[in-house]
This record gives sequence, structure tokens and C-alpha cells, in this order.
Amino acid sequence: MKKNYLLAVVLTLPLALFANGQINTWYAGTTYIGTVETAGLVWNCSGGTCTLKGSYGDGLNMAVCQELSRKVGGLSYYYNDTGMVWSKTKNAPLLEQCNGE
Repeated sequence: MKKNYLLAVVLTLPLALFANGQINTWYAGTTYIGTVETAGLVWNCSGGTCTLKGSYGDGLNMAVCQELSRKVGGLSYYYNDTGMVWSKTKNAPLLEQCNGE
């Protein structure tokens, strides 16, 4: 039970708390076009993918994912260039939680 609680806490902390100085890129699948701010982070959305670059760590953040999903109408995937993936085929329950399903 403690492991699940700790995971939930880590997944909801602001992404900036995990900063490591390394520049990474996050990707989120949506048809939205424009810029979107989540937790002080600015995503650039091209109508197929939203991207975010910065030194915010190397994980995926549930709170950021959920806020982005609410603002753009749901995500078809959420991943980063370190190999972490939430999609319909990989870690589907996390993507569903992100989308509030």
C-alpha cells in the first residue's frame, strides 16, 4: 500500500521538481493547434502533437498530463525522449487516468 501511495504522490508533483539540468522533450498526441500552459510549462501544439522541451527531469507527470488533456480535449499518447510512454498499447491505464477515463 505504501508503494502505491508513494507512486501517486510522485506522479502528482509538479514536473519542475524533478529538474536535472538535462534538456528533454515530451510529446502528447492531440489535434489541438496553438500553445497551452500547464503548471507554468508552455506546450506547442501543431495539430497532431504537442511538444515541450526543457530541463524538467526525465519522467512523465500525471498532473501535467491531466491538465493538458483537460485543455486540449484528451490525449492519444504521452511520452518523452527518455523512453517513458503512456499510450493505448503501453501503460494504457496511466493514459486513461491522464484523460480522466
